[in-house]
Amino acid sequence: MSIVVAGLALVGWQWPTIAGHDKRTDVVLITDDFLTSTQLPVTNRIHEDGRSLRWEVGATSWCDAADAVGRAVEEFDPAALVLSFSDATGCDATALTSAVRAANGHSVVIVTQPGRSGLETAIDGSGATLVDPTRFIGDQLAATSMPCQWWEICTTDGTIAVRTADGDLTAEGVDRVARMIVAELP
Repeated sequence: MSIVVAGLALVGWQWPTIAGHDKRTDVVLITDDFLTSTQLPVTNRIHEDGRSLRWEVGATSWCDAADAVGRAVEEFDPAALVLSFSDATGCDATALTSAVRAANGHSVVIVTQPGRSGLETAIDGSGATLVDPTRFIGDQLAATSMPCQWWEICTTDGTIAVRTADGDLTAEGVDRVARMIVAELP
């Protein structure tokens, strides 16, 4: 009898692997260099939340986002997709909604970028969740410091550097964006 119970416990413990559930990815990020240039901190923050993650490369703007989303859904069956692009040059107004539709009912989180592409205004009614990090990293690339948040170690003037002088996000700026993404994941 104890051998049967032990066998059932082993099968139950291994069931996700046997059934192929271990192949599912929790989150797929499809983005331009806004987030990929700081991949490790974003990856760490999402992993800390107990989620698996894939970075999907290939799409460089909203114009090719729908194709990239379709491929990611087909290959990884993610619980959520995170999309963020600054460029919409040459795209029609339906590029963002086409990307959300290509997700086939999977959750979609759109991360806006300072100096936005403008397509993010089409999010209403698309079923996607909008993450606007500008309140934490500024709405201009020139905003290098922002007021401290409770989790940060601040300078004496109560601010923290969120961008370098050339507009790239600092580790603290990336952490702020990553926290906002994790907070909106299903």
